[in-house]
Amino acid sequence: MVGYFDDGNSGSSIIRDEKILLPDYLPDELIQRDHELQYIADCIKPLLGKRMPQNLFIHGSSGTGKTTCVRYLIRQLSEQSSSILPVYVNCWENPTQLAIYNKIVEEMRLPLPRRGLAADEIFDKIMQFVKNYKKPILLVLDEMDAIRHEELLYVISRSNEKMLAFGIIGISNNKSLLSKLDQRIRSSLRFSEMEFQAYSEEQLSSILRLRAERALEPASFDEKLLLKIARSVEDGSARVAIERLWKAAKNAEHASKSKIMIQDLEDILSDTSAFKKQELNLSPEESFILELLKSGELGSTELYTLFSKKYDKSKRQIRYYIDSLEQKKLIESNVVESGSTFKSRIFKLMDRK
Repeated sequence: MVGYFDDGNSGSSIIRDEKILLPDYLPDELIQRDHELQYIADCIKPLLGKRMPQNLFIHGSSGTGKTTCVRYLIRQLSEQSSSILPVYVNCWENPTQLAIYNKIVEEMRLPLPRRGLAADEIFDKIMQFVKNYKKPILLVLDEMDAIRHEELLYVISRSNEKMLAFGIIGISNNKSLLSKLDQRIRSSLRFSEMEFQAYSEEQLSSILRLRAERALEPASFDEKLLLKIARSVEDGSARVAIERLWKAAKNAEHASKSKIMIQDLEDILSDTSAFKKQELNLSPEESFILELLKSGELGSTELYTLFSKKYDKSKRQIRYYIDSLEQKKLIESNVVESGSTFKSRIFKLMDRK
């Protein structure tokens, strides 16, 4: 009988701490975004003095550090002060007014009756909490373009007329989102805007170096490899660059090497299907999404439904596969409106011409 686990190499020869190379990892130190971090912090600071903050809308392409920077500052804020309640909401996962209110209540740790409450009843409880504890809320709306009911933003903005209740940070890949909001909302919230530019090769190299130093064995990589990875990322996405470092490390380990070679990177960038280099060893789930889209574009609900017939995955997991395909420039999406309040995404294959 073949002993598949008998090679004695159950440990890792290259990767010391894999979580540092994974998408959801929040580093202890952020580099190459000092200006952006300081600007965001300056917008938030008035809340610490119980004054009105500067609401902020952050936009930029995927992998430019928008969410990471905001989450980093939220963590720092929570460690330094208890006078503000930071609430992070991914609006793709929580697109409705009720879902967003429930996320706020979760952070407040407020018990709700089992019978359930209407959205306006929950909001009244949120406002009562703010009044009783004199604790304003810093509400971060990531993927803000996925919010289905803009009225939520109007209700929140009007709440500040009675007392200091909310500061808002919106995050989106869609830079034109604000211009599409109702004029009442734009006037009430008065967002300042900040764009996150794509990283340069030099910036990507330094980000990769920091991650590699903390995640990999010291002699398992060199500067030539890191620069090669940085140069392979056409859109300046740190997320894609880190993913390529991780996959190259896994490729080298699989071959029982003690160092990641340029060939390991080239292996994962090789053209293994009809798609080009961006494919990067697609998972079965990613490949299935591409198969679904070959017959034409699909709305988010339809895509989820078809996907769920084959794979039992949460919406968060499905979103991860979709994000991965978008970062590899294999699919693209657009936000569309259906009626006056409902928004959805339409997905389609990228034009490979």
